[in-house]
Amino acid sequence: MTTAVRWLSGITIALVLIQAVLIGQGLFLGDPSRTALHGWIGNITFLGAVVLAGLCVMGVRRGELSRPALGLSVLVVILTVAQIGLGYSGRGGGMPAALHIPNGVLIATLLAALLVVSFWPSASADRTRS
Repeated sequence: MTTAVRWLSGITIALVLIQAVLIGQGLFLGDPSRTALHGWIGNITFLGAVVLAGLCVMGVRRGELSRPALGLSVLVVILTVAQIGLGYSGRGGGMPAALHIPNGVLIATLLAALLVVSFWPSASADRTRS
């Protein structure tokens, strides 16, 4: 389970970073197809975040992951839902669009933290070694 969380965390971080590149190309090169692809990958990122949270639930229950991993994964799902809403409502600019960018940075940061936390031993793993 832990290996799957690590891989999916890394893949989801990559998807978030790819979205940043695509939206930059869409906005500054005037390529609307890049903006559309940004949205499609955003939906795939949401799916990845949900699967990641499910894997974290199972990993914590099995004692393979520490509880902070679960909290981070749930927070990523919540912020990804908000990100999709901000993206759709911010199509014309304004405050939703302005919040969409830092929220994406926050999501990438939390995914990186989840990746790091997945390398921490869980409390139950510590007890079995004692």
